[in-house]
Amino acid sequence: MNKSKIIAASGLATVMSATAATADSVSLNGYIEGWFTSGDNTTGMSNTVYSQSIYVSYSTTLDNGMGLTAGFTVTNGLHAAGFSIDTGMGTLATGTGWQVNSAADGMDSLPNNANVQSSNRKLGSYNDGDDQHGEGIKYTSPSINGWTLAASIGENKAVTGTSSHAQTRAANDDRTTSVAVKGSVMGLSVATGVVNQSDGNDDNFLTLGYSVANVGIGYGYYDSDEDESTAISVKTDVAGMTVGYRYDDLDATTDNNMSTYSIGKDLGGMSITLMYEEQDTADTSEWNLVYVMGF
Repeated sequence: MNKSKIIAASGLATVMSATAATADSVSLNGYIEGWFTSGDNTTGMSNTVYSQSIYVSYSTTLDNGMGLTAGFTVTNGLHAAGFSIDTGMGTLATGTGWQVNSAADGMDSLPNNANVQSSNRKLGSYNDGDDQHGEGIKYTSPSINGWTLAASIGENKAVTGTSSHAQTRAANDDRTTSVAVKGSVMGLSVATGVVNQSDGNDDNFLTLGYSVANVGIGYGYYDSDEDESTAISVKTDVAGMTVGYRYDDLDATTDNNMSTYSIGKDLGGMSITLMYEEQDTADTSEWNLVYVMGF
């Protein structure tokens, strides 16, 4: 076990043991996301659990007035631990695995997107660096006139393996760095950032979002060394349900575009979304019934 893992683990154990003597906050949360899929690329109907997670977190105020939050996560059989300190001039976070996301990962989502797990459905090779972030350090500024800056650096510790029990973490001396900023101008949300990957690739993104009346519109541009993609999203609420449309266009050696239609219902502790997706270049289509449960 390397030094950073020892620090994260011992720090978490220390603050968790303090809960017996203080009235500070402890929370336990869980998340499950699964897909029923039927389409051109499946035989019959498949059922896949994309994510299953348990989160334990502890928050307290230090004697110097700074806020401390420590957490432990188990996701798909892999664990991660970390903590963050709110200094009053921004938040510093460190930890293993995805406990500390890259700066871009926290800001590059397509605004007003009604699809579920959109990060796994977009076209192109854009990579926000999170899967290579490993044991990282991240700074997030306080909001200044509605704008927030984040910067991160992490080791290249990619998750490998064919199953949740067989997955391991491979380490090397490479680093992945990321800087991103988000804010709003006259009701228009804006986010942009860059990622320097450990494999030498540079990725960047720009997203815009705007809402008027009951309709939200989003635009995303995602660029990598290999290709670039754009995405447009529209969503609205109808009779207590969220209805959405998303269009993705890929500019690469082999161009492609994808349309996704969705309708979903939030049931409180559970949400259900029905999505229909078609890709023109690949000439394929599929139906997805997605369930998400959390506590």
